[in-house]
Amino acid sequence: MEKTKELFVFDGETALFLAVMSYKAYIVHKLCAIELPKHYEMKREIVSDSGETFGFIAESEDSLVVAFRGTKTIDNVSSYLDVSQVPYIYVTDSGLTHRGITKIYSTFRDALLADINQLYTGDKQLLVTGHSLGGSLAALFTLDAAVNTNFINPILYSFASLPIANEDFTKKFYEEVINSIRVVNVHDAISNCMTPLFFKNKPLLNLPIGQEYQLNFKNRKYIQNHRILCYIHFLSKQYPTEYKRLCNKYPGFFPESTICE
Repeated sequence: MEKTKELFVFDGETALFLAVMSYKAYIVHKLCAIELPKHYEMKREIVSDSGETFGFIAESEDSLVVAFRGTKTIDNVSSYLDVSQVPYIYVTDSGLTHRGITKIYSTFRDALLADINQLYTGDKQLLVTGHSLGGSLAALFTLDAAVNTNFINPILYSFASLPIANEDFTKKFYEEVINSIRVVNVHDAISNCMTPLFFKNKPLLNLPIGQEYQLNFKNRKYIQNHRILCYIHFLSKQYPTEYKRLCNKYPGFFPESTICE
């Protein structure tokens, strides 16, 4: 019997946990190992066909986490500037998506879905996250996973995600994914001002998928308003009880973020 999709409300502890996992996705491409919460095991790195690491899959007894990093290289910037639109071929009737980002996704998509299907068990939850460019990759993957894996009810928390698709994609996304939250800082100039301005003549959306959850923090250096580390710092201040509980549960998991004060 087919399972029905279950709707979950925004959860501060989940947002904190997945924000840190997004942060870890930046580190995994530099280090052989990263500090994961206890009970979680690194299963795979998400690696393009050119050998570039874009994130990882981690597994616990009750969940899989798929985390994507944002821009780290000049090639990533070049890909993001490739703003033409192409059909999203992995899901029927799903409109057009950003060509450069979709090309990145295509370099690891088949291997990633094979891994996810291999790791599927009926009692596990699929949690997806990513920051900036990684948030856009996470959106492409979440729709793909909802349609083409056994996980029919993935949960996406993206942070400072960037433009990725046209209205047809967004409509299809809403039809297939009911648990998706875009966390964005109202003072994040990259997500809210510079990027939308860059795309003002393109029929691309900023993909406010699911429920948009706004943060409100402002740093003297505008780039700090976009950094995932500062998203983590502000969330820890906004949800001190949840932050303390996670720190007690997973010692050493949270990165030092006082630079964002």
